[in-house]
Amino acid sequence: MEVFDDVHFVRLRCRVRRTKYLAADDDGRGVCLSSQRAAHNTVWAVHHVEGAVEGAEGGPFVLLRGAYGRYLFATDVQAATGPTHGVTAVQHGRPHPNTPRGMLWQAIRRRASFVMRSAGGRYLRANGKYLRWRVAVTVAGDDGSTMLQWAVEAVPLRLERPTLIDPPPQLMRRRRGGPPTEQEVSRQIRYVRAGSEGEVDEQGWRTVRINTNSLMQLRLTLANLLGQNRSALHTTLCVRAGAHAELSPLLIDLPISNERVDIVIITHGTPVDSSLVYPNVDAIE
Repeated sequence: MEVFDDVHFVRLRCRVRRTKYLAADDDGRGVCLSSQRAAHNTVWAVHHVEGAVEGAEGGPFVLLRGAYGRYLFATDVQAATGPTHGVTAVQHGRPHPNTPRGMLWQAIRRRASFVMRSAGGRYLRANGKYLRWRVAVTVAGDDGSTMLQWAVEAVPLRLERPTLIDPPPQLMRRRRGGPPTEQEVSRQIRYVRAGSEGEVDEQGWRTVRINTNSLMQLRLTLANLLGQNRSALHTTLCVRAGAHAELSPLLIDLPISNERVDIVIITHGTPVDSSLVYPNVDAIE
């Protein structure tokens, strides 16, 4: 899978629907196609899986982590669109040490593009070739369809940390009734400050309830709770989507849902802060 060598972030572009990219849906769980190329939701962090994986077909494999800290995952739930043998693709956390087969992916070259095969033997599939309003992404058997083909586009790194003062570039799905209501985004936040090397005291988690999905409001709320009102911009908030998930810098607003989110607070200037990397979503192709 040389296409992933020395690459930190990628976009997956549908070769048939040329302006559509695989995106982490703003509900924090689904995946979809989006034309919003500059949104963080269309960028996936690449994590290489070392060695053989028990029960997995093929390899080597990578994990693809989305903007909300969860991983691209092929379920066993039948999809409502696409081929009848297809299953849903979702964003999924890593609560357990053993990585499920549906979370492991390999890129296999096919003509001038790639097909993305899960360790379970199914392939990532775009939908809407003829019904263009369909933006679902599913996982199905290899039927030779061109909708299985993806261009893997490397995303370069930023040279500096995002300031997060301006509105973050993120997916904006059309929703009836305008912006989400407090009822739609009210949730519990579990938070903890990381040590200088990124270690987390599992007994040190605290909780707070917020009624917004605004990243900036979350930063200010946590800074106030930690007694650091003046240094709200001197920390990085990372999502930890399960005890065995990598820390993922939160660069966009929280998902539109009521699910709890676990936040690990990183202090700027520490070794773990220096190890974090960020995608340059504005880089020209």
